Amino acid sequence: MKAEIISIGDELLIGQVVNSNASWMSRELNAAGIAVERVTTIGDDVKAILSTFRRAWKENEVVLVTGGLGPTHDDISKAAVAKFFHKSLVLHKPTLRAVQERFRSLGYEKMPEINVGQAMVPEGFTALRNDRGTAPGLLFHEDGKTFVILPGVPVEMEFTMTNGVLPFLRRTYRKDLEAIRHRTLLTSGIGESVLAERIGDPTTFLRPGTTLAFLPRAGAVRLRISARGSSSRQVNADIDRAEKFIRERAGKYIYGSDDETLEAAIVKALTAVHKTLGTAESCTGGLIAAKLTEVPGASSVFMGSVVAYDNTIKESQLGVKHDTLGRFGAVSEETAIEMAEGALKKLGSDFAISVTGIAGPDGGTAEKPVGTIWLALAERGAKTGTKKLQLDFGRSLNRERAVMGALEMLRRRLADTV
Repeated sequence: MKAEIISIGDELLIGQVVNSNASWMSRELNAAGIAVERVTTIGDDVKAILSTFRRAWKENEVVLVTGGLGPTHDDISKAAVAKFFHKSLVLHKPTLRAVQERFRSLGYEKMPEINVGQAMVPEGFTALRNDRGTAPGLLFHEDGKTFVILPGVPVEMEFTMTNGVLPFLRRTYRKDLEAIRHRTLLTSGIGESVLAERIGDPTTFLRPGTTLAFLPRAGAVRLRISARGSSSRQVNADIDRAEKFIRERAGKYIYGSDDETLEAAIVKALTAVHKTLGTAESCTGGLIAAKLTEVPGASSVFMGSVVAYDNTIKESQLGVKHDTLGRFGAVSEETAIEMAEGALKKLGSDFAISVTGIAGPDGGTAEKPVGTIWLALAERGAKTGTKKLQLDFGRSLNRERAVMGALEMLRRRLADTV
């Protein structure tokens, strides 16, 4: 079973809209046992659309298209589909009634005449309900192959896929579906190449049909284990075997799996040891606190934060000495230590992490260039630890990596505690 997703829209090609539809559809198709072989993005050009349809229909059992089903002049996908399959567009009265009812439910006295076009369906196609919008999905099945076109609005696409397309595919291809599973191990505090070297040659522990991918991002590397086969039991066993081997080699760098975040792992670890945390932030401007408070249950372990962007706040709220700032500067190990220890005292927490640095794009000097970041971790009854980062990823990523670095310091300390 092979499938291709085709996304139509100039807005995707110019970067105005992120193609979230393709990633959502790919996940759902994989979960259903259908492998996505290709994702194609094309603009609102009939010639390009028809050419892509010809290739995709020849190469795949399932073709899914999104976008271009609206009522305006630039919504050309449905006409292109009709032309490709040599079908006439005919009025589908149940869909017309559904569109009219949709407008009534939204408070309109009368549906705009232009929306009648959304009830026009290529002959031989099945109209799929779209309770989240006015454009129905369209499905065509012939000689073991399925062609689907869906609205481009994500909430409408997801509704139509979930309630119409996926049940049809599972029912129609039930004998041909594979077991396809993915598991992602999440690491921090180690670079991609060092991690790869630590794990070694994947062919020595991966069974046939199982693969390992390294997916680096800001301050972290994700390890995705994928497996395909005829049996869910065997596929899950193959993934378990690969995970066991990887954890033996890189366990201390792994903080979670799949959708878990580093901040969620920290909240969990703090909860386990009944400890609390406070933060003191300068260049990150409260980003650490924001990430932590996104985690449900964080209120039981997170005491609060002091965003000390200006030196006067570092002194008045965190107790950083005027002399320290004068001798070493705001961006220094000494200041980071006093910020963390000040937060520990002011917030009454068991741990406190601090960040001070030069995120950029300006403010650097020869001695302290842009991207110089100092982190400190204070703990009651223990020596305050520090770490220096020298980053060059631009302001936004410098701040993000500083956050990840600070959280990783705490994670390592907690790993020794639990």
